[in-house]
Amino acid sequence: MSHLEERMEADLNHIRDWLWKLGEAVEHALRNAKKVLVLRDPTMAYDIILGDHPINRDSRECDRMCHTFIARYLPGAGALREMASTIRINVILERVGDYAVTICREALQLEGPLPDRFSSRIDGLADDAIEILAGSRQAFREGNAERAIALMQAAKRMEGRMEGFYEELFAEDDRMDAPTMMAIFTVFNMFKRVADQAKNICDQTVYAVRGVAKIPKVYPILFLDQRGSGLGQLATAIGRHSFPGSAQFTVAAPGGSDKPSPELLEFLGTTGLPDSGLETEPLEALAHDFSSYVVLVAINGKVADYVSKVPFHSAARNWSIPAEADRAEQYRALRREITDLVTLLAGETPEQG
Repeated sequence: MSHLEERMEADLNHIRDWLWKLGEAVEHALRNAKKVLVLRDPTMAYDIILGDHPINRDSRECDRMCHTFIARYLPGAGALREMASTIRINVILERVGDYAVTICREALQLEGPLPDRFSSRIDGLADDAIEILAGSRQAFREGNAERAIALMQAAKRMEGRMEGFYEELFAEDDRMDAPTMMAIFTVFNMFKRVADQAKNICDQTVYAVRGVAKIPKVYPILFLDQRGSGLGQLATAIGRHSFPGSAQFTVAAPGGSDKPSPELLEFLGTTGLPDSGLETEPLEALAHDFSSYVVLVAINGKVADYVSKVPFHSAARNWSIPAEADRAEQYRALRREITDLVTLLAGETPEQG
């Protein structure tokens, strides 16, 4: 190894250690901010708030070192990706430090302890978010893309467990004072953002290790239809044929499962669309899984006819597909709507074939 290579390796390790220590300081601030929520200790809160200034200075220094490293050594692909990811993760950690400050400021506004059921929910969320953040930092330090991907899935599962929190909170509108409600809302959001930022660190780990800018996202879409119409089944076949890597399509109808009719199967055969796995799911069986879908699409009627309340993180679409039209016309209308929707979500056009 030449002297230049030794110097480059030493500088690279110094930046790695600097980023790790920055992350340790941020994580320590988060753990203490969680304690402040329970103890409501002003001294501890202000220590965290004032302690954010050294974190910001260290973040600026990390940014300077990364840009100096790139300018001085003009590194190859691997080291260059690591520097690019380090610059982004440095920004992420500085933001997470700001979240700890916000949590402390909100805790100082509370006149009493948080209500037990919200306190326990926030406590569990905080533990999960901090654990995922710690894991994401370790994955980047080790260059472990597989662990980063697993942590992203864990963060996604955590989001699913958060469903319903906002409804519970706003249901307390008549029994809870406004400052307490706002503090709970803000603190919950801060810890949720910690998990979101941990996912971003995982994305950067995969990029640094594999050169993949971002793992392609697959969007779950649920078609809502009436039994016997075949529109939802046709839409599912079109979606799976045109966007196999961008979205997952499911069709559900009230009143039980429903197989494709012989007439629809014949049409699918003539157009080259897939004809397997198109059985309609019973809507009632999916009632507790609506939140796992990014978009709920009513092909027959309106979403409100099928779902009493659209989940917080889902969106709804009502499509006017003529039920009396022939299959060819329905096919063209559905293909146009599906293409517009998936292009909006994923920015992709349908595959040819």
